[in-house]
Amino acid sequence: MMSTSAPHFFMSYSREDADLQRRIIAELRGRGLNVWVDTENLIPGSPAWEREIERSIRTAAGIIVLLSPDSHDSEWVRREISFAEQNEKRIFPVLIKGNEDDSIPLRLSNHQRVDLRRNFHNGVHELANALREHLGATAINRRVNQQTKQSFQLTQANLKKFALPALLGVIGLACLGGLALAGRFLYTYINNSPTQNANTPPVIAPTPANINTNEGVTGIIAYTCQVNKLNSSDQICVINADGSGQRQLTDSDDNQDASFSPDGKTILFVSNRTGNYEIYEMDLSGKTTQLTNLGTRLGLPEISPDNKWIVFTNRVNGDDQIWRMDRDGKEAQVIFKSDGNAAVAPTWSPNGDQILFAVGKDLTRQLFIMGFDGSEPHLLSDKVITPGRTDWSNQGLIAYFTGEIWKREVWTIYPDGTEMAQITNGENAQSPSFSPGGRYITYTAYTRVQQQDELSCEIFIVDLYSGNKWQLTDNDYCDYQPRWGK
Repeated sequence: MMSTSAPHFFMSYSREDADLQRRIIAELRGRGLNVWVDTENLIPGSPAWEREIERSIRTAAGIIVLLSPDSHDSEWVRREISFAEQNEKRIFPVLIKGNEDDSIPLRLSNHQRVDLRRNFHNGVHELANALREHLGATAINRRVNQQTKQSFQLTQANLKKFALPALLGVIGLACLGGLALAGRFLYTYINNSPTQNANTPPVIAPTPANINTNEGVTGIIAYTCQVNKLNSSDQICVINADGSGQRQLTDSDDNQDASFSPDGKTILFVSNRTGNYEIYEMDLSGKTTQLTNLGTRLGLPEISPDNKWIVFTNRVNGDDQIWRMDRDGKEAQVIFKSDGNAAVAPTWSPNGDQILFAVGKDLTRQLFIMGFDGSEPHLLSDKVITPGRTDWSNQGLIAYFTGEIWKREVWTIYPDGTEMAQITNGENAQSPSFSPGGRYITYTAYTRVQQQDELSCEIFIVDLYSGNKWQLTDNDYCDYQPRWGK
C-alpha cells in the first residue's frame, strides 16, 4: 500500500476487473506513482467506506478510470466519475476490455484515453507518463502562479545549461513533497544520453508488475568454473541460490555457457570434447547427451519457455550467427546473420514469441529483438551498447551489461527501450541472469577490480526490491557466466 502523504491518484474500477486492476497498480507503483484503492484501505460496505472514497477523490491529483463492459454498468464507477467532475479532478480513462460501444460512457467519449488491450506494457508506460506530466504541471502551476509551462529536451550537450534550473526545480518539488518524482525525472533525462557512465551511482530498477516481492532466495545457479586455472580449462559447476550445495558437474575437456531447461532439471552447455564446441545436455547427476554434431563453434544455447526449441550462436566462416534447432538437436538452421558483424547471445522473451540478441563488432554491439515467426529485427535502444549475454525476466524486464573492459556494470531496461537503470557500480559486473520470480539478479563481478585480477571473478546476487547485494562464491579461481534455474 502506498503512502497517502504523497500526491496520489484515485482508481475507479469494477470488482469484476480486479485482476487487471491489481496488475496496473503494481506497474504504476513500480514506476514511483502513488495509487489509492479502496480494497487496500477500507472494508467495502463499511460505514466509513463512502466517506473515505469521497475524501480520497477530493485530495487526489486525479482519477484513473478503468473502462470495461463491467465498469460501464457499475453504479459506483458512475458516481465516482461524477464526484470527480464536481471536484474538478483530472480524469484519466484507461480502456482495458471491450470496445468503444460497450465500455466508454458518453461523458468520457471526448476524453483522451489509454488503450491497454493490445499492448499492455506500452499502454501502462503511456499512462505513467501522462500521470507524471500531470503531477509536474500541477506542481509548476502552484509554484509560479499559473504561468504557462514550456517543454524542452535535455541532452548531454545542454545538460550544464539546464543544470541549475533543474536543481531549482528539484528543490521546488521537494517542498511540495515531490522529491522522489523530481529525482527520477532528472535521472531519466541524464541517462537518456548515448554514453553510459559506469561511475554513476547504482539506481535500483523499478519493480516490475507481478514481481514476487516475497520470493525467497531459492533455486539453483549453474555457472562456468575455471578450476583448472593453469591451463584455463573451464568446467560446469552449480550452487544453490542460498549458497549451499556447491559442486562440479564436469571434469574434463573445456565446458562453458551453461543454461537451464525450463523445469530446472537439466543444463545445456557447450564442450570441445569432440574437437569442436558442440551443444550437450546434462542432468544434475552429470549424465550427459550430445545434441549437435555440426563441426563448427557453437555457443550460448538457450531452451525456449515451451521446451520445444533451442537457439544458440554458431560461428560460420568467421562470423557468429543466430541459429535455431528442435529441442532434440535436429533441423538446425540459421535464423539471423549479418555479414562482417557478430550476432551473439540469443535470449528468449518470457512467452517465447521473441528472441533478444546482440549484433555488432566486439564492444560496440547493440541489442535487437526479433519475432520467432521470422519478423524483421528491431533495435531495442540506440543507447544500449553491450558485449553480449543478457536475460529477459518473466516480469518483462531485460538485464544486460555495458562499459569498457574492467568498467562493466549491469543495467536493466524494458523491451520498449524505457526505464534504463544501473544496478551495479564499480564491480566490473557481467552476464546477468534473473531468478524465476524476477526479484533477484545473479551476475559475475570481480573482487579485485583495481588490481585487474583475472582470477578474482565470483558469483554475486542483487535484490532488485531492496538493493541488497551479496557474494555467493569465494574461490581462488574464476567463477563466471551464471544462469539461474528453478
